[in-house]
Amino acid sequence: MGEGLGLQLMSILFWAGVVTKTGGSIPRPQFTGPNMAYVKSTQVFECKLPEWTLPLTYELIKSPGEVLETVIDPLGGQPVTFYLRVNERSNGRYMCRVRLRGQTSTSNAVNFQVVIPVQGVHLVPDPDPPVIYEMSGFNLHCRVRKGTHLTYVWYHNQQELNLPSAFHQISENTLTVDSAGKRHAGYYTCMAINKMGNHSRYSSSMEVNVVVKEYLSAPRISFTLYYHGSGYHANISCRLVRGSPPVTFRLLLDGEAVAVQRTGSLEAWFSVPVSVGLDMGTAQCKAETDIQQLLSDPVDLEVVPVEGSAQVLVEFLQTADSVVAAALLQCVITRGTFPLFSWSFNQAILPEQGDSHALTPNGRILVITAFSAENSGYYSCRARDSFNSNSSWLQSEEVLVKMTDIRMTSIEVLAVVFCCFLLLVIMAGACCVFWIISQERFQDRSTGREMDCLEQINNETLETRSAPQVEEMVEVFMEVEV
Repeated sequence: MGEGLGLQLMSILFWAGVVTKTGGSIPRPQFTGPNMAYVKSTQVFECKLPEWTLPLTYELIKSPGEVLETVIDPLGGQPVTFYLRVNERSNGRYMCRVRLRGQTSTSNAVNFQVVIPVQGVHLVPDPDPPVIYEMSGFNLHCRVRKGTHLTYVWYHNQQELNLPSAFHQISENTLTVDSAGKRHAGYYTCMAINKMGNHSRYSSSMEVNVVVKEYLSAPRISFTLYYHGSGYHANISCRLVRGSPPVTFRLLLDGEAVAVQRTGSLEAWFSVPVSVGLDMGTAQCKAETDIQQLLSDPVDLEVVPVEGSAQVLVEFLQTADSVVAAALLQCVITRGTFPLFSWSFNQAILPEQGDSHALTPNGRILVITAFSAENSGYYSCRARDSFNSNSSWLQSEEVLVKMTDIRMTSIEVLAVVFCCFLLLVIMAGACCVFWIISQERFQDRSTGREMDCLEQINNETLETRSAPQVEEMVEVFMEVEV
């Protein structure tokens, strides 16, 4: 009995010492651990109560109060380690709690977030497929099958887009273009990244080709002539300067469609039989896409033979300092749809190319670029039907062209013009002065005669004059008025 009582007394004194040491309560433990981790990883949390030498019970708690693990420290003062196997439900606030004979103390909280590695990145275009016309807009959404805490990187034609971009708008996982142009066309990809310290994971999408179509320009129609089989045919060209194929071309004759061609280029060709000298009607070309229908200007499908007369027109071209630099000789004919031209110099045929001259592709214009005595002389042209080698030539008269280096500065030209103008002003002024003087003299004489007649009529009554004298005075007065 005595020994049992002694042990009880010692126990009471021990716990009394504990209470005295702790001030009546257990201090707040310190709790540390990661704030973020990948799913399926194992993370370590630590809880400790410094300067404590008594046995303690530690608990890992997930808010609001779920006890995940319990560890006993038999000696006290040692850090306690908790191991957390991370899953997709591990997000939350974690704390540790210390127990000692009915007393508890709870640590600070650690906010923990689960990072799910990114998987299955793909691009979703809007519209789908991403085929639009210029000035329209489009969106690209970067979607993932799995993944949290993501950042996105965008690529256009394998070049990373620098943000902010002047041509693209990017908000989280969406790339937007409000008004697309040719610069926006091409291949796009996106990359989704989990960034966590030095351990990053990423996944890239497949390429999506964004097609930005151009609107069609007005089609242009033209035709050439060729001989096939037993007659002539018009080879009609319908061409676009800009636009995005495919394009459907329709040939209209007098408003009626006679041929249709769908092509992946910006030009189509149609063949129509024609008769030389006859008007085969009006041809037009229509270009169509899914949103456009455009008509060309009309062209008369008529082949007129070369007829009438030919004439050479000469024009000299001068530099800025009034030096003759070149001469243009143009061969003008009265009629002819497809003429072929030839030039002669001093009755010798000129070649198409030379050291001092050149011809335009159809030969209508001869350009003389070098001036010397050798290329001064008589020039003439002739024309015939290009589609008929048996047609006769239409010959022009010869024109004398002298190549002289006439140089007149701008100041000299102005001086000559000013002198001529001054001479005209002087002559006009002299004529005006002479006319004014003559009029004044005539007016003075007329006024004097008029006043004399009136004075005579006023001073003498009509009764004292005979009828012939009165009539003579009236006639003189009327003459003066006239």
